Amino acid sequence: MRLVRRGMRILGCVGAAAAMVVAGASIASATGTVNAAVTAANPEIGAKILPYEKLYERTTTPTRALPALPKQALLQATSALSAELGLPQNPAQILDADLSPEVAGRLANVLTDLLSCHRLTKLAYAGIPQSLLPEVLKNGGGLDPAAYTGIRLCGESAWRSTNELELAVADQLPNSAGCQALGQVDLDIWPVLRVDGACRDNRYDNDYLLTLDVGGNDTYANNAGSNMVDLNFSPAGSTVAGLRGTGPAKGCQRAIPGLTALDCVPTAAVVLDMQGSDVYGVKQTPDHDTGCTNDPVIRRMMTGGAGFLGVGILRDVEGDDTYTGKTGSLGAGHIFGVGILSDGSGDDSYRAVRNSEGFALVGGIGVLRDEAGADTYGFYMPAPINPGAPNQTEGAGGVRDDEGEGLCDRIPRFTQGAGNVAGATGIFLDDAGADHYHGAFAGEFVGPFQVPSTRAGSLGFGNNQGLGVFLDRGAVNDQYTVDGEPTVAGVPKRGDNVIVQPGNDSTGSGFGQGLFVDQ
Repeated sequence: MRLVRRGMRILGCVGAAAAMVVAGASIASATGTVNAAVTAANPEIGAKILPYEKLYERTTTPTRALPALPKQALLQATSALSAELGLPQNPAQILDADLSPEVAGRLANVLTDLLSCHRLTKLAYAGIPQSLLPEVLKNGGGLDPAAYTGIRLCGESAWRSTNELELAVADQLPNSAGCQALGQVDLDIWPVLRVDGACRDNRYDNDYLLTLDVGGNDTYANNAGSNMVDLNFSPAGSTVAGLRGTGPAKGCQRAIPGLTALDCVPTAAVVLDMQGSDVYGVKQTPDHDTGCTNDPVIRRMMTGGAGFLGVGILRDVEGDDTYTGKTGSLGAGHIFGVGILSDGSGDDSYRAVRNSEGFALVGGIGVLRDEAGADTYGFYMPAPINPGAPNQTEGAGGVRDDEGEGLCDRIPRFTQGAGNVAGATGIFLDDAGADHYHGAFAGEFVGPFQVPSTRAGSLGFGNNQGLGVFLDRGAVNDQYTVDGEPTVAGVPKRGDNVIVQPGNDSTGSGFGQGLFVDQ
């Protein structure tokens, strides 16, 4: 009940009286309702996403035991993870931090889960020969999906422990107006743990496995809950230096080349931000995408609650937030990975180039869920240097192909509930609010690795045996702009109070399935 009261109080502080009712109801009833809504529209699709229910529903009652010695457990988990990453630390500052046993114990539980997930990812990645990576990115490379079930289960555990940490922090925050501080806690143990309990307006330029920020208007120019972590660049003042020195993280701007050059390392990561109007993703002048466009872009692939062969979680509880990604971002799972982006309340904005916003590829699970607010979802496309250049040529605009060293690709596709390639499940959920959507279809696109179908879509679209689910449950007027949506006889266009079932050019291709539901 304290979390419900606090959610309504903070919304009231920004003058959103009507939103108080919506957000309060959302916080109180955000569990156990999605599958019923999807099943009512299509029982087959409801059955397909039911195994992933623990990834798209929140835990609202703590059930996991706290460690016997919470601070000591937090120190040990932090030390163990830093050693696993090859950057060992003795984070004794944790013992002096102004953390309650409940919060320290919940932080320790999250890090313990991240350690387990890291080990699963490290083992799985080491088991894939580098020469096989292109084939794996194309169609799974013959990998047995059952061998990677542990990653999903670890994702469930990490998501649950993140929810329980949120409840613990909310219970510690005072009932007063303005940003609620958690004492003056300030822990910075790169690259494992970052805790700001004092409502500072932070800018995060370096990558961390676990970030807890209780408030302030923050800017995340880093991995932002992606499991693709840059260990090369440490923040100034870190007791251990990055493998290549000090400075802002650069991360993987290229997929296979970036991985093999260790521009980033697949591990496990969580961001929990409790309050504030935050910015996730900062556009910069092109780096690897130079030659395609002169427009500012998000340089990195896979940011904002993204998981590649592992677990990445971004949970933002309150505030009017801005989420911007490139590709494989904003609630995206790739190669049996789990990516979750969950937003509790506020009028939020989401934009990426493609393959984002509840997107999954090659056996991954990607979830984007927004519980309340008048939100805007769409894409951006960097302009060409040469307007006359054909797609997939230099100067054509967009960003480079997802394999990392490809040509310029300016075809928007696969956003807001889309899955591509066998076993992929992309889930997009918006629970309340008058929302604006902009998606895109492509009758034909050239990907880095050709697969049986070259048709693509958004807003509930599955491609090449993938599954995409889109569900908007807000009982208000939503607005849709869908570029290139095919006209199918007897099938309605996407819009308010519309259901578009699987089995047509608007919802699937290459034996893929998509379901669009606006209630």
